[in-house]
Amino acid sequence: MIRVAKYPKKGLMPLPHESNWEAQRRDVLLLQTTKVLRSLGQGALLVTFAIYLDSLGWSAAAIGSLLAAGGLLHSLLSLPVGIASDRVGRKIFVVANEVGLLGAAVAALLTANPWILGAASIVGAFGRGQVGMVGPAAPAEQAWISELIPAAFRGRIFSTNASLGFIGTGLGSIIAAMMPSWEHLLPGSLAYRPFFALIVVTSAVNLLLLARIRDSRAATERATRRRSADRDVSAAASILRSGKPLTQKERTILAKMGAINAMNGLAIGLTSPLLAYWFNVRFGVGPGSIGTVFAITYFVTALASSLTGRAADRSGIVRSVVTVRLLAVGILTIIPLVPWFWLAAALYVVRSALSRGTQGARQALAVGLVSEERRGLASSINNISNSLPNALGPMAAGVLLGAGFLTIPFYFAAALQFGYGVLFGRVFREYDKPSQPDAASSRGTAVR
Repeated sequence: MIRVAKYPKKGLMPLPHESNWEAQRRDVLLLQTTKVLRSLGQGALLVTFAIYLDSLGWSAAAIGSLLAAGGLLHSLLSLPVGIASDRVGRKIFVVANEVGLLGAAVAALLTANPWILGAASIVGAFGRGQVGMVGPAAPAEQAWISELIPAAFRGRIFSTNASLGFIGTGLGSIIAAMMPSWEHLLPGSLAYRPFFALIVVTSAVNLLLLARIRDSRAATERATRRRSADRDVSAAASILRSGKPLTQKERTILAKMGAINAMNGLAIGLTSPLLAYWFNVRFGVGPGSIGTVFAITYFVTALASSLTGRAADRSGIVRSVVTVRLLAVGILTIIPLVPWFWLAAALYVVRSALSRGTQGARQALAVGLVSEERRGLASSINNISNSLPNALGPMAAGVLLGAGFLTIPFYFAAALQFGYGVLFGRVFREYDKPSQPDAASSRGTAVR
């Protein structure tokens, strides 16, 4: 049974926008359950999708371009989704993404036609390993969760949420590692089709779970007020305008966050989406071995994410993020040099735990930089500034790998992540305050 991180007892930290605390706990639990289920298919395809395309005759450059196209679409959609979710509510966008994912999985299950498979991959972001994230609806989901939990516990809860995504992705990698057991029944490229069936099942279950979750009352009340206020304004204008304007401080810090995140996003795009393909080309190993490595990686990363959340409570989010990210850079430079698969795999496990384990803490920082009614926008900027450069990375990496340059993407990524770690610490130092369950934070005040 999936456990939600411990929350303050009812009555000690009431949330201003929700009196039914037990109902909120149930909603968070259901959202976390959908995250785990969604990450199962994402983890399986992270291991197998690029290799599947290779078995169908796709070139490395074509595979990288397809992964880039999916990331690019989701990046471009995330900003308008985040803005719109501040006005009309969060749930509708999370549900719409799940419907799109279900349709894409059905199409990929039924045919290997390159045009249909390519379109399905772009819609479903197959092979990008989103660890349970909801594609372009991620800003809406993150803002939704932030409205259900006290501000003082945001770092811990977001880290727990990230851990659940890593656990689900690890379980999906185990499923991918089991592929040799049915290859004799589905020879050739057909052996990869069951992974799309897995997504069909989990997406259908998620839609049933999402139907039981209410949109946050805060978002619903804002939507009601604004629909009344904008009765005579066009629908397009009413979505683009949102409440009171950002303060100068909010604009400045969000711009800096976007610029720094772009470095990290490009670095991730140069290595992670095509890593299974790199292992396959570099060492000649298949989904069985790669799936096992990825499973261990994500389980260890889930533990690291949980520990990072606790460290953020004690010593602050920024300090925790910078310390582990800089350690990860050194390991990244070593991975392409080692001559043995299992040594490279072990280094990858450690590096991923250090680097990705900070994901939840970084998300918590982003939603705390602005006022409550702008959290969808803040989450959008946090996501798009990472995901847009990330989308371009696989295209460049695919060209380099196809030309035989198996080490260059790692060195470019290491340089970018070093710069990211240094700048992150300098820019967000003033926001690096340990979480304290005081009266102000219990009322959900944003970090200023």
